[in-house]
Amino acid sequence: MLLGRRRQTTRTVWDRLVCSRAAHSLPPHTIFLPAGRDSTKERAQRALPAGRTPVACLLGWVGCGERALRKYADLYTRRGVDVIALLLKPQHVALPVSRGESTMKCIADVLSAADTRERPIMVQGFSAGAFMYGNLLTELGRRGAEGADFAARIKGSVWDSPVDASGVPFGLSRAIMDGGVAGRSEGTVGQRLLQSALEAYLSPSGPMRQYYQASSDAMHGKAFGAGFSSPLAVPTAVIYSEADTVTRSEDIRAVFDKWREAGSAVEEAVFEGTQHVSHLPADPGRYEQVVARVVREAFAGAPAGLAAGAIR
Repeated sequence: MLLGRRRQTTRTVWDRLVCSRAAHSLPPHTIFLPAGRDSTKERAQRALPAGRTPVACLLGWVGCGERALRKYADLYTRRGVDVIALLLKPQHVALPVSRGESTMKCIADVLSAADTRERPIMVQGFSAGAFMYGNLLTELGRRGAEGADFAARIKGSVWDSPVDASGVPFGLSRAIMDGGVAGRSEGTVGQRLLQSALEAYLSPSGPMRQYYQASSDAMHGKAFGAGFSSPLAVPTAVIYSEADTVTRSEDIRAVFDKWREAGSAVEEAVFEGTQHVSHLPADPGRYEQVVARVVREAFAGAPAGLAAGAIR
């Protein structure tokens, strides 16, 4: 009896060791939610397991909570897609090298491991999540042929209220000063003072501007070398509102016109009267239809190991 219990304990320890070796640790503030589960209730994991299941990389807005981002993750997991979700913090944007670039480098490493590199990828970026995606693209550019192989695995993208480098001072100052209540600080003395400080920090003549500009250039399609299958030339949707006070609609359209030139089929979903990253609560059905269309088109050739009909 004791021998049997010892063998069972040994087997459990061995199983845990195998599982830990088959998973790859994600950077801080990043979680994994598996396909086929209720992402609003599923326990978050801190590592990406091995596999070939398609994965959506959600790059949240500054200050987004896990509970809020799970609602978006559920749009993917219910469709048979795994999710990596980055809960964006002010330091990811304010410290572009030590936090911004390093976080996206870690995510790129995790998705480039020998047992994860067959996963097709799509991205959904919210607000300053576009800045983080630009960091990923610049990292891929530095990796040469390996980066080109990674870029070819990016099959689609969805953008919700994306912010370019020019929108960082206002958007970041508002996110920091809001204290979790969206828009509460807008126009206050504290928010405007912080915005002015960030504008000076990001001055075109200052030393920090280069890092934000590199990300912006990548989002504008200026950073891809020979051999790249452009990650911009994929099924794409951009969701925004003319009423958004954080990011200007004309700036959004300017970026995605360039994506169309790169070969992307961009759908513009313009919501009426909704504020920054507040479109899903306003019209959940329409929002889900937009995401579902990109998921279907992006993962039409999902790996054979994925259950037939899972992507819908």
